[in-house]
Amino acid sequence: MPKLVDRDLRRAELLAAAWRVVRVRGVEGTTTRAIADEAGCSLSVLAHFLGGKDDILVAAQKAIYDRIVERAFEIGGDLFGLDGLRAALEAVLPLDEERAADAHVNVAFAGAALSHPRLAESRRDSHRAIRVHLINCLREARELGELRPGVDDEAVIDDFIILVEGSTLLSLVDGWAEEGRADRLSRLANQFVNQLRA
Repeated sequence: MPKLVDRDLRRAELLAAAWRVVRVRGVEGTTTRAIADEAGCSLSVLAHFLGGKDDILVAAQKAIYDRIVERAFEIGGDLFGLDGLRAALEAVLPLDEERAADAHVNVAFAGAALSHPRLAESRRDSHRAIRVHLINCLREARELGELRPGVDDEAVIDDFIILVEGSTLLSLVDGWAEEGRADRLSRLANQFVNQLRA
């Protein structure tokens, strides 16, 4: 009798293998052979579940971003308004090993998107998705009377994304990874949210 395979689980395992390879080799150095070796499968199995290299890279980029966003809004849990926004911000900053690993892969994909149109479009789609969540946080904050007058939601969301991606780049590439990074990033997150308060 043929072995039953949980397609979603197997796909997630293969994408996780792709992230590990991208983290070590960068996007340009990532090959389907390296991903298959990391996943312990054949190239044909990899292709069956994820397609060719471009398909794999786009799927991996979307999945890592979805993972980051899901964690952001799971950590927020029952928090609303600016508390939810603060929790989301802390969840996506590289404050511990898991978040730093995800951020490292995200930075690699961001750099590759400059010369890879499909990756660039996937990142734009991901940014549009997170904007919906952030708009909800700001709407809740406004309903709760937490926002100062004159807050421009679109500008706040732009700043949120710039803060996350910029501080991530500095943390992982330009030397912020030394001791004290978590305190520095938490302070930035607090300052970002506090400047929105009424």
